[in-house]
Amino acid sequence: MKNKLVEQSIEQSLTLYELINELSIDIDQALLKSDTEALSNLCRSLNERQEEVKTNDGAILALLRQLHDLKENDQMKKLLALMRLIQERNQRLTLRLSGIMLIQRNELQKLNKGSTFLRGYRPSLQQTGMRISSTN
Repeated sequence: MKNKLVEQSIEQSLTLYELINELSIDIDQALLKSDTEALSNLCRSLNERQEEVKTNDGAILALLRQLHDLKENDQMKKLLALMRLIQERNQRLTLRLSGIMLIQRNELQKLNKGSTFLRGYRPSLQQTGMRISSTN
């Protein structure tokens, strides 16, 4: 009975992590295309999947502490490899996003400086009240 429960937990985690992996790939592609609307939706879905997997991860960690030979299970090896793959991709995405954020922050600072400059600009025209004519 316990063995079946362990297998089910691992299978459930594998399924969820495969979904997370697919979302991660989609996020990477959306980031390359600068598709902010797709990024927003994909990130929302990713957060939902991560919440789902969090509970199952706790159960699997507890099982790993109890059953030391579980690390030799083929499905568990597959799960751990998938987790490493996702972690590596997330690190690459984080670096890319940090670069994008740095550029965006720099552009925002330039826009703010320009706006401040324009607010301080006062035209030096004095109104004399005279009528302009083309005969002068």
